[in-house]
Amino acid sequence: MSRVDKANPLAKGSAIDQKRDALRGGTSGKARIEEPKFDEIRRDAINYGLATEVLYPMSAGKEASIFLALWNKHPIILKAYRLWATPHKLSTTKGYIRESSGKKTRWILGLIEDIAIAEFDILQNCFNAGVRVPTPISRVGNYLTMRFIGDGETPAPQLREVELEDPEAVMNEVFDQYLMMYRDAHYAHGDLSAYNILWWKNQPWIIDVPQSEIVNKWSDMNKIELILRRDIHNVLRYFKSYGIDRDPELILNVFLDAYIPSNLRNYRELRKEGMELL
Repeated sequence: MSRVDKANPLAKGSAIDQKRDALRGGTSGKARIEEPKFDEIRRDAINYGLATEVLYPMSAGKEASIFLALWNKHPIILKAYRLWATPHKLSTTKGYIRESSGKKTRWILGLIEDIAIAEFDILQNCFNAGVRVPTPISRVGNYLTMRFIGDGETPAPQLREVELEDPEAVMNEVFDQYLMMYRDAHYAHGDLSAYNILWWKNQPWIIDVPQSEIVNKWSDMNKIELILRRDIHNVLRYFKSYGIDRDPELILNVFLDAYIPSNLRNYRELRKEGMELL
C-alpha cells in the first residue's frame, strides 16, 4: 500500500496541486486555507490511497492531529498536519496560496508538506537503522501514515502511564534505542521523555520525531550537545521516581564518544571561552 507523493512542488498531479485547485475552486488569485474537518480528512486519506477507512481522531497536538485509520481492516495511524494553525514560522501571506504570472507558489501547503516529508524521512531512516519507531507507510501532501503501536484498536500506553517491573533494564533499553537513533541514524530527538515513549510488548518505542535534528558535517555540535543533554535529563527525571540515579554527563559522553561528524570532532576545543551549555 506504500505511496509517497512527489516532493517537487511543481510536479503535475501531486496532492498539493489537487488541494490548491480544490481550495481556489478552479479560479486564479488567492484562496483562503481553512482547517480541514474530519470528513475532508477522511475523504482525502481514502482518495489518496493512504487508508481504506478513517475511524476517529485519537489526539490533537500543536501542529497535527492523529487519527486511527484502517488499511484493509488493519489499524494504522494517520497523521494530518494542520495547514495554518501551526507553531512553525510562516510567511506574511499566512493562510493563502498565491499564483502569479502562471508560476505556482504554495506558501503554506509547501511548508507543511516539507514538515511531513521530514517526519517520514526521519522515521524511515531510524527504522532502517534498527530503532524501535513506528514504521512509516505512506505520505501524500500534508498527510502521512505509520504503523499503529498497540493491541487491536487499543493504543499502547505512554511510558509514564505504566508501572515497570524492572525499571533499570527499561531505562538502559531506552538509552540503547536512543543511542542507535543518534549514532546510526544520526538524529538527536529533541523532545524525548516518558510522554514520547510508548510501552508495548515489554519494549519501549520512540515516537514523535518531527522536531529531531539531523547530525551531520554541517551541524552545530554545541546545539546537538544541548539537545542530547536535555533529552537525557528528561528520561532520567522519569526514572528517578523509581529511585534510579545516574550521571547525565556520563551518558552524554557515551553518545558523543560513539559519533561526532569527523570534521566537527574538535568542536569543544573551538568553543568560545566561558560558553555554558545548560
